[in-house]
Amino acid sequence: MNRTWRTWIRITVTGILFLLLLWGCASADNMTVTAACPSVCAEKVTARQSKNSWNLSLPGSWDLTRIVLEIGDMQTVLLGPEKTEIVLGQEADLSGLAGQRVSIRHPRNYEIGSLTILQGSQIPALFIEVDKNQLSKANINKEVQVTEGRAVWIEADGTVIYDGALDQLRARGNNSFLYSKKPYQLKLRDKAPLGGMKKARTWVLLANWVDVSLLRNQIVLDLCRQVGLRNAVSCVQTDVWINGVYHGLYLTTEKIQIGGSRIGITDLEKATKRVNGTPFDAGQITTIKKVGSEFLRCYPALTDPEDITGGYIFTVEKRSRLNKKSSAGFRTQDELSIRIKEPTCPSQAQAEYLCDRVTKMHKTLISSEGIDHMTGKTYEDYLDVTSFAQRFLIEDWTKNYDYTGGSQFMYKDSDLVDPLIYAGPAWDYDLCFGNMKNQGYNPSGRYVTANQKNPNIWWTLYKHDSFRETVCRMWQKDFRPAVAVLLGETEAGPYSIMRSLDEYRDRISASVEMDTKRWGTSKEASGEGSGGSFDNAVNYLKKWIARRTAWMDENYVPETAADGQ
Repeated sequence: MNRTWRTWIRITVTGILFLLLLWGCASADNMTVTAACPSVCAEKVTARQSKNSWNLSLPGSWDLTRIVLEIGDMQTVLLGPEKTEIVLGQEADLSGLAGQRVSIRHPRNYEIGSLTILQGSQIPALFIEVDKNQLSKANINKEVQVTEGRAVWIEADGTVIYDGALDQLRARGNNSFLYSKKPYQLKLRDKAPLGGMKKARTWVLLANWVDVSLLRNQIVLDLCRQVGLRNAVSCVQTDVWINGVYHGLYLTTEKIQIGGSRIGITDLEKATKRVNGTPFDAGQITTIKKVGSEFLRCYPALTDPEDITGGYIFTVEKRSRLNKKSSAGFRTQDELSIRIKEPTCPSQAQAEYLCDRVTKMHKTLISSEGIDHMTGKTYEDYLDVTSFAQRFLIEDWTKNYDYTGGSQFMYKDSDLVDPLIYAGPAWDYDLCFGNMKNQGYNPSGRYVTANQKNPNIWWTLYKHDSFRETVCRMWQKDFRPAVAVLLGETEAGPYSIMRSLDEYRDRISASVEMDTKRWGTSKEASGEGSGGSFDNAVNYLKKWIARRTAWMDENYVPETAADGQ
């Protein structure tokens, strides 16, 4: 064969190989990579693609030795440095490839792209299927609700707890709604005991975006249950997939609402709807001006049931948030801003009743002796001292940014059952433990009592001797043993809810890696040292809590309670 023919053949073969390579690359642009584990459940997950690279995130409950992989319409591929042949659509052992970025090669041995296989922690998995267009709209406007879909909840051991209809999915939050990783509220068609929590339909998915450790909310919510705060919120870390694609690590929590499995008080909203007939029409929300800055925002067209003394769930709010015309609530003469959460549509009489009760409670706190001299009643006649002392310690120990307003929940039952106002449940602690540059960064020093301006409920309470004594005793008896477990000073008992920070970290570390691949690392973490990598954030958290606890030990002892420090 002469040189001309050899050259022509060489060029032709090179051209064919180049075309095959181009074909492989072109097909990879639109190639879908999915995985399933039929031995555990029927769900499939879809890898996220960036050019010719795929990130495949798998639930912790899946058996990596029995994964069914599908890559485009191909029948076999070669994976990894050993070029292991994988028959697509059949069970394969991928355990040796987990945690690595491996090459995907065509059976003809040219590279198509790369695949990173990650497996989450041994925590529950939640699969949500909803209309993509509706979800996009809900992510832009939190008033938009996705009204149908499907949800599957799989426990860490692979047990399917719920597989059924989803009646609602909506984005939620105030500042947290503005971030790319949205928090959500979902409502199942039927009640289910997700993550071992009590049966319910409505659940909240906290994104914890501004907390790089992803642990602050869980630690505080677990602590509340450990110390016995009434109606404390339960929670569980959860990996979430939406429409098959990994959406991140979320904290699934109970919703703060009236109900037998949540806050078991009289359902005034249900009673109000009953007397107003079906279909229920609350009419227009209206702002009713009072003296000075005092006002009510309510639904005056409603007819009231016979008993309007409860139950109520309400929050102490920031003044600016209550100014929103859509928020039912009131502002008292003493500048306390209250948003009424339940009933969601309070009548004028209901808003006036609660305003009067909160005003009287607040006046006893403001008074130097804790007594309303007009009625002779003390603050103990209006509020539950135990729950308020517990909440005081939670706010002060954590140095919670929102302690003066925002997510400061309280509730009250009907007077026929219990006339007292209770503090709680505790909620929203991503901005605490030194995670704010401009407030609460230093772990030492006074915090909630440093602000002695009205309407700081915590300061006005703490200035009373009997309340200070209760707080000091409670820190030593209930809080300090729980914190000792958190800091690893003592072992968790068989019935302990609290765990050590090391255990909290280890429980979610694999899922944090998947979350970071999905979203990157938050740049919104505020406190110096509280951001960066997950490990750095947890180490910062541990040191901060240890220093704050040492300060609390020195300042919350019964012998010093009379000093008011």
